[in-house]
Amino acid sequence: MRAVSAALAETGLSDTAGCAGNLAGAFDQGGCMRWTLPVAIVAALVSAQAGAADWTRFLGSNPYFPNQLADRGLAVDAGGLVAVQAYNRLTWSGQIEFVHEYSVAADGTIPWIWGVVGKSPSYAMTPRAVDQRDGYRLVWIARADDPASGRDEFSVVLPNGAQPQWWLSEPQAGGHAVDAVSGGADGGFVLRALDAGAGFEVVAFDSPSPRWRATVQPCAGGAAPANLQIDFAPLGAWPAIHTLSVAGSCDDGLNPPQVFVQRFDSLTGDQAVTEWPNVVPDRQLARLAFSPAHELVAVYSMPGSLKEVQRVPPPGQSFTGPPALLFGLDQIIALAPAGADTLAILGSDASGTPVSSTVWPQGAVSWPMPLNGLAGFPGGAWSFAAGRNEKLLALRVENDSPAPLLRLVGLDAYGQLEWTDTIPDVLPGAAPQAVPAKDAAGGFIVAIDTLDAGGTTGIVVRRVGSAP
Repeated sequence: MRAVSAALAETGLSDTAGCAGNLAGAFDQGGCMRWTLPVAIVAALVSAQAGAADWTRFLGSNPYFPNQLADRGLAVDAGGLVAVQAYNRLTWSGQIEFVHEYSVAADGTIPWIWGVVGKSPSYAMTPRAVDQRDGYRLVWIARADDPASGRDEFSVVLPNGAQPQWWLSEPQAGGHAVDAVSGGADGGFVLRALDAGAGFEVVAFDSPSPRWRATVQPCAGGAAPANLQIDFAPLGAWPAIHTLSVAGSCDDGLNPPQVFVQRFDSLTGDQAVTEWPNVVPDRQLARLAFSPAHELVAVYSMPGSLKEVQRVPPPGQSFTGPPALLFGLDQIIALAPAGADTLAILGSDASGTPVSSTVWPQGAVSWPMPLNGLAGFPGGAWSFAAGRNEKLLALRVENDSPAPLLRLVGLDAYGQLEWTDTIPDVLPGAAPQAVPAKDAAGGFIVAIDTLDAGGTTGIVVRRVGSAP
C-alpha cells in the first residue's frame, strides 16, 4: 500500500482519505480515486498553454511495486497531455495486480492523481492500450474470469479525470478486439475481428452500453479481413461532421491482397460505400496505415526493388491521383504517422542503409532519402517515430555498456544528425515506445522501463527534440 502513498507524495498530496487501506477492493469501481483537484487542474491547463520544452519524468513507486509500461501504453493529444498506462506485476503472485493510468502535462508535471484499477476478483488482468483525444482518454484492459474465458473492457475517462468510473465489457468469444480509438467528445470506438468468416465489427460507446454496433464483411468467400485498423476524423467528413474509418485487406490466396476502407458516421453508425484502390495482379501488400490527415496509405512491393504507394483519400475528399512509384526502397520497416499531417515510409535500401520517404496529404510522395545521420552509430535494430516538419526520431536499446541504455537520435528533414541523447539503466528486455508530439513545439514523447539507483523499477517518460 506504500505505492499509493508514494504516488500521493509525488503529486504533493497525502493519503488523508485512507485510500491506501482500500486499494484491493475500492479502486476497481472508482472508490477513493474519484477526488477532484480543481487547483491542480487549473495549473495543468495553464501549463499546457505555456509552450513546451524538453523534460523528463520518472513514474515509480518503490521496490515492492515494480511499475512497468503496458503494451501500447503511451499516447498524446493535440493539447500536449500525455497518457501513460502502466502495471504492477508483484513477486508474491507473479501476476499483474494493478493497472495505473497516469496523466503528464505538456510541461512534464503530473496535473492530478493517477487512476488505479485492481485485478480482484478476476483470475487475470492485462493492460492492452490507451488512446487520447481532446483530453478524453480511452482505456483498454483485458480480464479473465477463469483460464478458459475472457473479456475486453473499455472505458472513456473525461477531461480532468483520472479514474475509470464504468466499463464496457466485450466477450472474447465469436471475435476479439484488435484496435480501439478515442473519439474525444464522441466517445470511444472498438474494432473487433469476428470469427468464422463474419468480417469485422465496430462498437461505439460512451457508457457501459454500446451506442451502436455495425458488422461488415468486405471480403469475398468468407475470407477473414487482415491488417485491420481504425481511424477517427473529427472535421469535414462524410456524411456528417465526424467520420470513423476502418481499413484492412482481403486475401483470397489467388490474387494480390486488396485493400479496403469502410466509412461510418461516428454518431449513428450509418455506412458509406466501401472504397477499394485498384491494384494490378503482380503486387504484394507490404504495409498500410492511416495518415494524420486520415488518408489511407498502402505500400505494395513490385517485381524487382520497386514499391508502389496506393492511397485512398480522406473522407469527403476527391481522388488523390495515380499511384506513386518508389525506387531504392528494398525493405519496409514501418509507416509512421507524423505529428502534423504527413506520414513517413521508413525502410532500408539494398545495402541496408536506412531510408525515409514522406507522403504529403493530397500531394506528392518524396523520393526515398538515406538517413545519413545514423552513420555515426554502427549497427541496426532501429525503430522510428516521425514528427513535425519531416523530422525523425531513431531509437534502439544498446547492451554494450554495464547496464542497457536507450539511444535516441534526432534527424532533421534531410536525414542528417540534429541531436542525440540516452536514457540509462534500462530494464533488461524493455521495449521503448515513442509518439510524436502534436502541438506546435513538435518533438517526441518517449517512454521505457528503467531501474533507478535505489532499486525501484519505474518508467522514464521524456519529451525530446521540442522547440523551446
